[in-house]
Amino acid sequence: MSLLLHMLLVLSISLNMPSIPSSWRAGIYAADADTGEILYNVNGDSYFRPASTIKLLTTLVALKELGPSYVYETRVMADTVGSRLFIAGAGAPLLSAEHIRIVALETAASVDPGSSWDLIWDTAKFASESHILGWDTSDWSRTYCPPIEGLSVGDNILQLIISTEGDTIRVFYYPPLPHLEIVNDLVTGSRESIRTHVEGWDENRPILIVEGVIPPDTHLVLYKPFAGPPAEFAGMLEVELEATGLNILQVLQGEMPDSGSLVQTSVMFSDPMFVLLASMNKWSRNMIAEMVLRTASLETGSDPASTGAGCDVAGQLLRDLVPSLTEFQLADGSGLSRFNSLTPIHLAEILSEGIGSTEWGVEYLATLPVNGVDGTLSTRMTDLPPGAFRGKTGTLNDTSTIAGLLTSSSGRRVILVIMLEVPSGYTWTARAMQDSLVSWFWENY
Repeated sequence: MSLLLHMLLVLSISLNMPSIPSSWRAGIYAADADTGEILYNVNGDSYFRPASTIKLLTTLVALKELGPSYVYETRVMADTVGSRLFIAGAGAPLLSAEHIRIVALETAASVDPGSSWDLIWDTAKFASESHILGWDTSDWSRTYCPPIEGLSVGDNILQLIISTEGDTIRVFYYPPLPHLEIVNDLVTGSRESIRTHVEGWDENRPILIVEGVIPPDTHLVLYKPFAGPPAEFAGMLEVELEATGLNILQVLQGEMPDSGSLVQTSVMFSDPMFVLLASMNKWSRNMIAEMVLRTASLETGSDPASTGAGCDVAGQLLRDLVPSLTEFQLADGSGLSRFNSLTPIHLAEILSEGIGSTEWGVEYLATLPVNGVDGTLSTRMTDLPPGAFRGKTGTLNDTSTIAGLLTSSSGRRVILVIMLEVPSGYTWTARAMQDSLVSWFWENY
């Protein structure tokens, strides 16, 4: 046991603070949000895996480099001489099937009825890296690990509805991916036991294998990532364009020329950045975090945009905030990578900078989940007044972190960071410990 952890255990007993098991590695840091006074510090300068609390840094980068009102613009351009339509990926997350349908109608209204076109999708502004270093391949079939692409459908997650009402097993899905291949190896039986596996990454074509047992007269809903979102986006646009009477000769990948002869037929606008960041933080949506980080690198000069370049932007911000702690590691913007490493002091300074901004501090704070109210804190710390704690959670199979702003029983505003590395399988226990610690700080400060 480290000396500092031993001191923490002794202090916990003396102050009636919830005690942390000696087999766990812990870092706890608390500071007054208004004066900067350090209230509590155990292992504050030690490095831990931040998991999804790294999204606090991604949020800060986005607001500093892009601003809360930043809007992604995904354009469709027509080359009337070459009879080509281009869809240029701008990195926008959460574009829907409805966006695609509307852009098809607007494009059809801008060109000759019944005309023929090649449809070309272009993601050249973004490096081709659908998954990131430190993302385990075993996670690629899981909802929290969608592919990261410059042209995306929603958050690249497929909703799968399986029904055994009636005589056959039926499978429905949304969004309507044109090239989706579902391998249905399900059988009916008395006990539900379903396994799913996503394939097609190398071919950029979505393949979903569903196997196992499902009881009769039931239905269930599953959510799974899918491969090849840019090609699926273009395929969905092809279907909608042809529904308007246009003739699409072929759909292929290419680069849009830098030519003044291109005519814009339509543009898809995303939600403003602060709305996207709220969705990202409240529900810990990894795909949004990665695209926001890459977009920050794009807007600060990276060509093409990449995760590495985004980490460089975030790293420089960290060095400016905490010049004394430079041994951090940044591998992504979501926290899914196991190669990320930050200290509790880093997270505290990130929160202080974000919350304290006179330009967008209100927006920064509003993106965070609220205890007992919404997001990943909707069922946590319900013993405290709703809104007493606003913060970001983070979980890996052996990591549980939380960082945020606590308004204590005395009205004091406390920036509080708790980072725990625990034996595999103990993350739920760690969450309960964190909640007890937050409540202790609420009562005692």
